[in-house]
Amino acid sequence: MKKKVIEIYKDITINDLSLFLNINNSVIINICKDLGLIVNINTILDKELISFISDELGYKVKYLDSLLLINKEKEIREKYKKNIYIKRSPIVSIIGHVNHGKTSFLDYIRKSNIISSEEGNITQHIGIYNVNLKKSIKLTFIDTPGHESFLSIRRISIKISDIALIIISSENGVMTQTIEAIYNAKSENLPIILGISKIDKNNNINKIKEQLSNINILVDDWGGEYLYQKISVKKGYGINEIIEKILNLTKKINLFTNINKLCSGKIIDSYVNKNKGYIVKILLLEGILKKGDYIISGIYYGKIKKIIDENNININVVYPGLSVNIVGFNGVPYTGDNFKVLKKEKEIKRIVIERENIIKEQEIKIKKILYKKNKDININKNKKINIILKVDVENSLLAIIEEINKLNIEINIIKKKVGNIKYSDYLLAKTFNCIIIGFNVKNIINKKQINNKNIEIYNLKLIYDIIKILINKNENNNKENIKILGKAKVIKLFIKDKKLIMGCKVINGKIKKENKIKIIRNNKIILISDIISIKIFNNKVNEVKKNNEFGLIIKKKAEIKINDIIETYKKK
Repeated sequence: MKKKVIEIYKDITINDLSLFLNINNSVIINICKDLGLIVNINTILDKELISFISDELGYKVKYLDSLLLINKEKEIREKYKKNIYIKRSPIVSIIGHVNHGKTSFLDYIRKSNIISSEEGNITQHIGIYNVNLKKSIKLTFIDTPGHESFLSIRRISIKISDIALIIISSENGVMTQTIEAIYNAKSENLPIILGISKIDKNNNINKIKEQLSNINILVDDWGGEYLYQKISVKKGYGINEIIEKILNLTKKINLFTNINKLCSGKIIDSYVNKNKGYIVKILLLEGILKKGDYIISGIYYGKIKKIIDENNININVVYPGLSVNIVGFNGVPYTGDNFKVLKKEKEIKRIVIERENIIKEQEIKIKKILYKKNKDININKNKKINIILKVDVENSLLAIIEEINKLNIEINIIKKKVGNIKYSDYLLAKTFNCIIIGFNVKNIINKKQINNKNIEIYNLKLIYDIIKILINKNENNNKENIKILGKAKVIKLFIKDKKLIMGCKVINGKIKKENKIKIIRNNKIILISDIISIKIFNNKVNEVKKNNEFGLIIKKKAEIKINDIIETYKKK
């Protein structure tokens, strides 16, 4: 039997794919679970997964994203009879756990103060910087956020890097994101250099080496293959040595690239500037990029009007391995997408029109189905949360959606886009009964235009504030369907075997391992999680009764404080 064909341009969510295939999204979720994947309706599926799922359900997927571009590139490349190779700048990802000193290290090298501009001194965006060293040597550093929420961004940076520089605080040692960074770098076969930071505060390096050896990372002076260097940004110690190690390592890597190739590279980030328009940060990997080139990424394209380096200086030419901001795109491309340069604007426009038509058909179909569902369901009985997300830069979307996907809450993301909150967002929120969440953007809706005061609009600066609002919104929606089974209070916190253990005392009812828990602070829910284990005097138990003390380990991570309240509950 011939399979039905569905045309898809880009990676889409489970919810969208279920609409295209006209099936319940639980069918797709179950297929993913059989593959060992933890997903929900907002999980974005890549092309390989989409093809596998569609094939399982009797459909064939046709992708129309880059085939035409590739054919055109081959045709133009035939005109070049001579290959010219140059050595490009090495690309180094700085990765590791939050607050281990990654951005401070980069600040020292660049003599800048990036960290002071970050909200709450937390890096929430990907940064990429070209550093000029002596003898005209250049290095390109990618600075990644260390918080758990930014896994997608860290994976993108690792995929486009030549070397992974993993920073480990000598105070805290090897932690969760340290291990994740090492495993991700090894999976991409990246050479690894370890920087042991903050040695002015703690110089017990043997403890770090032992922790690393426990995860099969043996440093060079212990007979292993991994280079390491003690550093202190405060004292300026070890910085030159670690740079020297990076440069020596790059001599062993083939970094030559053909500059007669048509330009290509990666989109790092993008945002809207009210004076300049769309600003797109790119990393050039092949060819020489020039002002006036025609560029395309996904459905967005344009003629490059300006090339701006990190010092805000206009330049005309970019060489491989370097990152710049460009002005000229007609929209905001997606972080991690490829870009290419073609010779003729006419060819780019033809490709874009084909892609846009596919996407418009998809979006119209989704909106029609959502609108019908919204009309059919009594809003008062609908416990799903519909949201509109407006963010400052494109890679913020990756982190926010990834964090939302971890919640055990039914959330429909009706719209997600870079830019300020506008009147069109308000109208969409009215139609689909949404809350509007802005992340580091402005609300430019004229208050006189708003006639529905029940539309909730939030302007937030930290991703964890978004999560708290969604958790509390879900709690308010489902209050009548939840029965509280027990309450406890956090009276002590300690870490054992890299796990946070909460010392608690039961106030009311019982705390049972089988029930979900809510952690509450100042009458607001900060986390919903499953319980991993309950212990009384090192003995594992399944329940604890009133007035008894116990140790608790939960599945999800959050900043837990003494006096936080723990509630166990079940749905009625």
